[in-house]
Amino acid sequence: MAAQSQAPNVDLFDAYFRRADTDRDGRISGAEAVAFFKSFGLPQNVLAQIWMHADQNRIGFLGRAEFYNALKLVTVAQSKRDLTPDIVKAALYGPASAKIPAPQIISVPCLHLS
Repeated sequence: MAAQSQAPNVDLFDAYFRRADTDRDGRISGAEAVAFFKSFGLPQNVLAQIWMHADQNRIGFLGRAEFYNALKLVTVAQSKRDLTPDIVKAALYGPASAKIPAPQIISVPCLHLS
């Protein structure tokens, strides 16, 4: 039953991943992340925090799991909560992690479609 409640989030997270992955290489580069995450209406310093927490291995790009974690943190930040270590830990690894909804897009960035 829990899997059914997660499915809409996973589907939307996957759609966001496909939208952000403009070069279709299966990962989100820093440049792709900047272009995509601007659409969530968060300040640059908050987006930098989100990237820091999502790119935990410091490899300069996000795979699907890391991107999904970034989306969860965007949702938390959009709810006006500070990304403290405890909140980040709960959002990424706590029991409610799977229930965090997809973030709200505030503006649609111009994406080059090829």
